[in-house]
Amino acid sequence: MSRKRRRPEFTDPNKQPWRTMPPSWVPLQMLEELDRYGRADADTALAAVETLDKVISYTQAMQMRFMDRFTNARPAVGAPFSKYAAGEIAASLTWSVSAAQKRLNLAYQLVHELPGTMAGMSHGDLDLRKAFTFADQVGHLSPEDARKVEETVLPGADSKTPRSIRDRARREVIKIDPAAAETRRKKLVSERRVEKQPCEDGMALLGAFLPAESAEAIYRIIDTIARSLKTKDETRTMDALRADALTDLCLGVPSNVRTKIELRVDATTLMGLDDNPAILSGYGPMTAQRARELAGDENSEWYRILTDPVSGVVIDHGRTRYRPTKALRDLVNARDQRCCGPACNRPAATCEFDHTIPFRDPEGKTAYDSTGPACKFHNDIKEHGWTVTQPTPGRFLWTSPTGRTYDVTPNDEYPPPPF
Repeated sequence: MSRKRRRPEFTDPNKQPWRTMPPSWVPLQMLEELDRYGRADADTALAAVETLDKVISYTQAMQMRFMDRFTNARPAVGAPFSKYAAGEIAASLTWSVSAAQKRLNLAYQLVHELPGTMAGMSHGDLDLRKAFTFADQVGHLSPEDARKVEETVLPGADSKTPRSIRDRARREVIKIDPAAAETRRKKLVSERRVEKQPCEDGMALLGAFLPAESAEAIYRIIDTIARSLKTKDETRTMDALRADALTDLCLGVPSNVRTKIELRVDATTLMGLDDNPAILSGYGPMTAQRARELAGDENSEWYRILTDPVSGVVIDHGRTRYRPTKALRDLVNARDQRCCGPACNRPAATCEFDHTIPFRDPEGKTAYDSTGPACKFHNDIKEHGWTVTQPTPGRFLWTSPTGRTYDVTPNDEYPPPPF
């Protein structure tokens, strides 16, 4: 007679050694069984979450160290490592180049300048977000001053929020050298800017990097207008009212801004025969109805890109008011839509017109099948160990210095047909 195997009991803290183990010793198989059998009560589940957070911090610290080892193999004159190392990380992990560069900079900073922060990650006391927040605040300091701030701020940081760590570090940084802090503030003022980020379903996020007092004053104006509109019959939320107040202040009522757009839309969709999604350059997919509305706005100047609904090939590229002066570049940009480099989403219209084979080479030529849009980074990276070929128009094969190959079709929404 066989005896049914009894499932292990996990709710007793005395039978959960992983609760007090260093993160490098935690037996993940035991936690996997805990998840598989589903016998954990709320306390046990929360303990598992806490333990895994420490394990994640530990592994992220290890990843930082290996990233630093990788950059050791990519030296540069006058810099800790070659800026093109970020291209290999970005391609390997499908990150943006800027995200890869930030992570490599953080790895170097943690390993070489912030040993206390690195130790906190390795012990599971600081997660990556907290480490990044702290490192960002002390990045302008000398390593010696940064370590002084570490000694003041990091004790007890495992129980502090990233915001708290940031504020405590900022105070200590200012106290160390108030004059230098003011110099940095003035430098940042010179870098003020406005940014936009595409969002889902026809929306976008617009933000401004401003001096704090200016941002606060603008917000108060918007908030005052919004509150004056909030009557008992008003159905819009306060957030929506603020957004509308900002829009009215910037554009006027009615809008006094002319709209210039570039749409990629099937000919049948433009004629209203179907509702295939359109592509708005610099944003991405949008609804057919909205595309038709934008294309038909009599106050807008618009570019027209008609495509075959089956193959996606560009069958016409023109303007309703004047002929393009750079037909080949317009055609290539319409074909690719974005930078031809690995894991890069920079819109083609803001890229350089790149020759896959350098024009100075005997086989170099300026033609549809030998050119593509490339941001400055991916244009320059070919001079630093990377190679690229274009086996068919709009398909790019990149090879990194480590020998890894990345097959890139920038406009994979409408892949170009072979011809």
